[in-house]
This record gives sequence, structure tokens and C-alpha cells, in this order.
Amino acid sequence: MRELVTIKDNEPFLRQISKEVVFPDADLKQNFEDLKEYTLANKVFAMASVQIGIAKRLIFVKNTDPDDRSEIGSNHITMVNPVILSKKGRTEFLEGCQSCLQYWAVVERPYAIEVAYQDLNGKNHRETFEGFSATVLSHEIDHLDGIFHMDRAKSFIDMNEKDRKSYRDKNPYKIISKDCPFEYGKITPFTQNKSLKTK
Repeated sequence: MRELVTIKDNEPFLRQISKEVVFPDADLKQNFEDLKEYTLANKVFAMASVQIGIAKRLIFVKNTDPDDRSEIGSNHITMVNPVILSKKGRTEFLEGCQSCLQYWAVVERPYAIEVAYQDLNGKNHRETFEGFSATVLSHEIDHLDGIFHMDRAKSFIDMNEKDRKSYRDKNPYKIISKDCPFEYGKITPFTQNKSLKTK
């Protein structure tokens, strides 16, 4: 199994803009198998391939249930070269990331996104995702552009796993609006020297 790349090990690698997949790509199916293997074996909703050392625009979604990261789920999604075409609405959630270690952040995301992507055979797809699915995909597509959830933080929270669960129990995934216009604010790149603010 491939190893996870973290901000402690190699933040510059994670900060790069992942390369677009050009078909045919002889390594793509193996890249996908590596990504799928890691994602299914770990407590994550989804992964971008750059997180396991493959700097290509490839995402695998395991599960989009905000209450259970361990569930394998039945609606796996594989995306090659995903692009967000439009976004609307507003949500809020405490996000974490294996590559970003102990850093948790409250992040506002769109409620709905329209995404264009290709499958492993190069076939084009266009689909709208709503609710927590949109949050998960927005997080992963950011990874392809070298953006961390901490860069979009509304606030930082330094906590252990037990405290995280308690916080999410009291502050679950929140839908602020389903149809308001949405644009991200200015990105403030996170560094390991940044002081954490506790909400």
C-alpha cells in the first residue's frame, strides 16, 4: 500500500497543482487501484491521489455520510480531471484531513456544485452534487489545486479525536442556505507556524 503524504513530511508536494490526466494513460488504472486501496483501508470519506504521492487529478470517494467515516458505502465515485462548473448555497462543517494531521477547521462550502469529470475510460460526465457530498468533493478538488481546508478556515480548533467527536455531536453539518450565491473568500495559506485560534 502506498504511504500517506502529510504536511509534516512534504507540504511542498501537497501544495503543487496536480497534473491533468491525458488519455490514454497507461498508469491510470494502477493509480486508481492504489488510491482505492488506501481510501477503503482508512477512516476517510475520500482521497485525492496527490495525498498518496500521485500528483494527478484523480479522486476516489468512498462515503459521504457525515456521521460515519468507517462505512465503506455503496456509492463509490471515481473522478478524473474534475472541474467545478457552478456552486450555490452555503454550509458549515468541522473539517479534518489525514494529510493535515491534527489541524481541524470550521469551513464554509457550497451546498450544491455542478462538476464535470471523466471516468477511468475517458468518458465525460456532468453531475450535480448536493449536501455533504458537495462538501466532500469540494475538499478533495481543492487538494488537486494545492489548497488545504485550513486555507479556507472560518476558525481553527486544536483538539484530539475524542474532543472532535464531541464537537461534531454538538455542531453537526450545518446547511445555512440551499440556493444563495456562493463564492469563497480570500485564501489565507496555512503554514505550520500559524497560531491556531480556538472557536
